[in-house]
Amino acid sequence: MSKKLIENLKLFNRKERFYLVGQMLGNPDFRMDDKQLDKISELIDTQITREYFAAMDYHLDWIYASLFLTQNHDEKPFPRNFIDNKKVDLQISGTQEDVDFLIAFVDHENTTHIVMVEAKGDSYFSNSQLDSKNKRFKAIFGNENTWPNIKPHFLICSPKEPQNVSVEDPAYFMLTKDHNIIWFPLVMDTGKNKVTRCMGSEENNKPSSEGDHWKVENRS
Repeated sequence: MSKKLIENLKLFNRKERFYLVGQMLGNPDFRMDDKQLDKISELIDTQITREYFAAMDYHLDWIYASLFLTQNHDEKPFPRNFIDNKKVDLQISGTQEDVDFLIAFVDHENTTHIVMVEAKGDSYFSNSQLDSKNKRFKAIFGNENTWPNIKPHFLICSPKEPQNVSVEDPAYFMLTKDHNIIWFPLVMDTGKNKVTRCMGSEENNKPSSEGDHWKVENRS
């Protein structure tokens, strides 16, 4: 079960950026920095083994399919799980909704951990975005009894710790013991520039997606 899940995750990993970044950096297997592994191990309270699978921009559909295929299924193709008669399927959505980084490993007790990381650099985490992820996670992972010996984790990562982020009816694994979503810092250079569309000077350069001018702002 444990090894099969990770093999399934590897087989769905079709993102060209994964292969391009790995090739360009001479790190095709996405081997991680040991200090980062230790930091994440501390946050999830489980030591990440040095035999792990890591990927970027990993689709949530692929996670559910990888879990699903650890079981024996005779029917092909498989029926989708629509809800509320609205043609909404939160397990296989058909969208590119993903997590920015994924780590999967098997611990010494033969439990497979799936660590999902969502990162924000210049933008911010909104409750609506986190709620959308939470709904998908609940449909994919269910509760602690849905997939025996599978333990998911969700972490958020940004330069500054977000304030007042929360989700409605969170999945069982999304919160720490103090009821906060797990956060760790993203190290980014300060003083970066940003291009902003804006209205002309007669309107005080007000930012606007329909603006007929543009300006450079410094984001310290």
